[in-house]
Amino acid sequence: MTSVLLGGLCSAQNIFELRDVSKSFNVIVTIETCNENKCNGKATVDLYDKGISRKYQTLFSDDFYFDLNESRKPVFDSLKNSVVFDDFNFDATEDVAIRNGNSNHESPFYEVYLNNTSTQRFVLSDELTNLVHSNSGMFKTDQERERIVAYQKNGCCWNLTSEYLFVPERGILKVLEFEEDTRDPEKVKTVKREFMDYKWFAKTTIYPRERYFKEEINENTERN
Repeated sequence: MTSVLLGGLCSAQNIFELRDVSKSFNVIVTIETCNENKCNGKATVDLYDKGISRKYQTLFSDDFYFDLNESRKPVFDSLKNSVVFDDFNFDATEDVAIRNGNSNHESPFYEVYLNNTSTQRFVLSDELTNLVHSNSGMFKTDQERERIVAYQKNGCCWNLTSEYLFVPERGILKVLEFEEDTRDPEKVKTVKREFMDYKWFAKTTIYPRERYFKEEINENTERN
């Protein structure tokens, strides 16, 4: 359960304990500014190891953010978009991304940290942080396929999905792009680019608009 330790009642600081955002860590956020429905601004993010109840590390954000509910407690769905725990490099340990600002299109920016188990420290990954900044918000992970999936949008009608492998000692390697262009009122254009055998291969397909969206709806129904 997410609980508020201090909500600015006796201090200029606003301190919140976030218990359910990680399997391995409890999180305490001290944030600069709160009003009735949100907190934002500079923040310190203290991580505590759940196994030994000891502080693991303190991280910082210049532009943190989360929403508050009517009881002035953090909204859980908002927290999941502010402190993101996941295994980003597929080594079976939790890594973390800390929200730090927004792009011009209001997509959140994050600083991404990888958990170095040998030193027991989260280390900033410039490469993964730059991947967030060059796309539309935080990337996702496909744990089963061990791929990082990033998204770009341009208005309502152009999308690009990119997939990356995480190669130990080398970093990320792009292996797939899928471009979807629905700007034409009568047709949809898709381009699939795939990296295989050290070469890029591309396939362009043009669909009648009605058929494309009908097939997409059927595919989503089957998956659900």
